[in-house]
Amino acid sequence: MNATEQLEKIKSWLNQADEKYLDAFASQNQTLISHICEIWQRFQEAKNITSLENNMLTIQPTETTPVYKKELIITLPNAKQDEPYFYQKTNDFPTIQSLKVEEGLGLAWNVEAQALDGVPIKSGEFLLTFQLTDGNTAHSTLFINPNPKYLWKNIPSDKNSRFWKPDCASSQISTDLGQLIAARMRGRTHAMKGTCCDDDFTIGCHEKSKFHFIAVADGAGSAEFSRQGSKLAVEAAKDKFFELLNIEGKDYQKLSQKNEQEIAYITKVMFKEAVQAAYLAQETAAKDYVIEQKSLSCTLLLAFTLPLINGKWFTACYWVGDGAAAIFDTAIQKIKLLGEVDSGQYSGETQFLTLAEANAEKITARIYTDIRDYPPILILMTDGVSDPKFHSDVQLNTFEAWQTFWQELREPLQKEQPEKALEEWLDFFSKGEHDDRTLAIFIPQSEWQGMTYTSMSNEILKEESSIVNEIVLQATEHNQEFANKEVRTTNITQNNETKTITLQKASDVQVQKELSNE
Repeated sequence: MNATEQLEKIKSWLNQADEKYLDAFASQNQTLISHICEIWQRFQEAKNITSLENNMLTIQPTETTPVYKKELIITLPNAKQDEPYFYQKTNDFPTIQSLKVEEGLGLAWNVEAQALDGVPIKSGEFLLTFQLTDGNTAHSTLFINPNPKYLWKNIPSDKNSRFWKPDCASSQISTDLGQLIAARMRGRTHAMKGTCCDDDFTIGCHEKSKFHFIAVADGAGSAEFSRQGSKLAVEAAKDKFFELLNIEGKDYQKLSQKNEQEIAYITKVMFKEAVQAAYLAQETAAKDYVIEQKSLSCTLLLAFTLPLINGKWFTACYWVGDGAAAIFDTAIQKIKLLGEVDSGQYSGETQFLTLAEANAEKITARIYTDIRDYPPILILMTDGVSDPKFHSDVQLNTFEAWQTFWQELREPLQKEQPEKALEEWLDFFSKGEHDDRTLAIFIPQSEWQGMTYTSMSNEILKEESSIVNEIVLQATEHNQEFANKEVRTTNITQNNETKTITLQKASDVQVQKELSNE
């Protein structure tokens, strides 16, 4: 298709396009349209236009007719904000000497490599002017696509909303045996709309029995008041566990002293009571607030760990819905899942805490237990964390994937306020993953001390390095000052006798040696 045919096609498109279509095209191609208008204006202003045999118009130069050189245009590939960009000119294009670009864009012209590179920190449409070594200039338009992260708004939730809760929260409990740390962060989907976080968590330690408890729940996105349902579920379950542990004369308080068979039985009873208490709390709330119980639907993950009298550690978990529950064992480099993910036929579909799931048999079937010789790293999370960090069931069962995950967690957990740092960490950006995120962890004291020791060591090393650099700088300045003196004196003590000696510059001593050799 020749140029005339292309123009005819453009005319046809313009005639058929409505006003909104034209506005959209114009806003996306401002620079291109500006160039075309400028060229057309030049053409119209020209004189002595003659029609040739091939029906093409051309300019016949005269003293009054301006002659324009062909404008050089560089076609640049689109860039992405906050991502490295590199474009190298082709060999057939003239050498480029410099580049005029908007200040602070993050891109620069590499004369030696004849390439445009850098990391653009802005987004939008930018006009670039290239200065060529032959004196001419070339123009180009660079489109920088925005970082998706910056397109999300963070609108605070309405505190007057029914069952309002803070958009994020965190908590930490320190015990003689370890650390209980948990945090939740409202997902970007909710933040964009200014709605509440549907996740919730709770943690606790029963001092007398050394019973360490963590729980997380993910409110159903389709349930109007699931944010309240998740809160009720975790708190009611925890309250029931601690209520049982506080009953004097019952086996619950003696759990650590029982044999494995007795422990297994008591654990089933405790979980049955706790899960049913969670369901009952939702049922009661639905009646009290005159709302459908279905509007409080949520997943529920409960776990506890405690030391036994024989020196071993017992851990148990109940898990209904998606998310993840696991023991991460760095000693033997293995991961043990404490349940199975409930995934439905469709994406995002899962099982929630319902009347059917509150049945004793169903509860018992979902209980997983573990006994080992040392305290475990126990982790619970909602799918807002597990989905972006473990993209498949295979990864969820892979130690290497968990090791990578744990290495990420170590940084916020080593901060001065680890629970707040964990809360902030949960705001990580993962394309397509914008759900609420909740994480609850029990970290044994030995592991915790290792983490804090590493953190302190790094700080000490930084401080020592800074001191050493300062000493070296001072010594260098002193030596320089010392070296600039023609004659220097110093004191030397030997055999309890101090003598003052005179030193000369090394260059002077060398000259004297050479003269004496002659």
